[in-house]
Amino acid sequence: MNRFLCPTCSMDFQPAQSPLCSRCGIVFAAIDGEDHLCENCIRTPRHFHQARAAGIYEGAFRRVIQDFKFHGRIHLARPLGLLMLHCFHDNYTQKVSSAPDIVVPVPLHARRHRIRGFNQAFLLANHLIDLNRQHSDRRASTLDADRDILQRCRWTDPQTGLNKDGRKTNIFNAFRVNTPGKTTGKHILLIDDVYTTGATVDECARILIRDGAARVDVLTLARA
Repeated sequence: MNRFLCPTCSMDFQPAQSPLCSRCGIVFAAIDGEDHLCENCIRTPRHFHQARAAGIYEGAFRRVIQDFKFHGRIHLARPLGLLMLHCFHDNYTQKVSSAPDIVVPVPLHARRHRIRGFNQAFLLANHLIDLNRQHSDRRASTLDADRDILQRCRWTDPQTGLNKDGRKTNIFNAFRVNTPGKTTGKHILLIDDVYTTGATVDECARILIRDGAARVDVLTLARA
């Protein structure tokens, strides 16, 4: 991001790194210790296997993501995709068992897509795939994105401003698979811009697991 941020703002970036929750990826306040399940993930099991993010959603990083998402500065998709690529390689290409089969961007409802003009998750997924082909070995370079697996079939209010329970209720049954059985036995990597409470990606994961997916992981730019 150095081309787009001054040195001061670049130094403001905080990576989402250990110690963190081994499931949802929330970063713990302590600077030492091993990764372990947080209280929320113990009390409320998730449908996804794990979620990881490149950085903490605050400061200059938050402003960059908001410029990209809400102000149409889509030229930021590629450098943000490169940032995601480093997180992807750190978490999903070290072992064959953790390498996903398909990348699936979290879809927008058709009306919101018309209003915004683009799906930020799809742009990030495309750049992640393209950059991965340039920087990975032959096996990893076969990874591909499929934006048609999931459809957002119900209009929902923006999640911003809702509490955890409100977000979960708001997003329930808002997604469906377009071709039933297409994900059977597959390891899916969901892509989104920001993980806040995880309600959206967990609902996507629930639908994919119900369709037969063997495992669903989550990769986002930022973790609130």
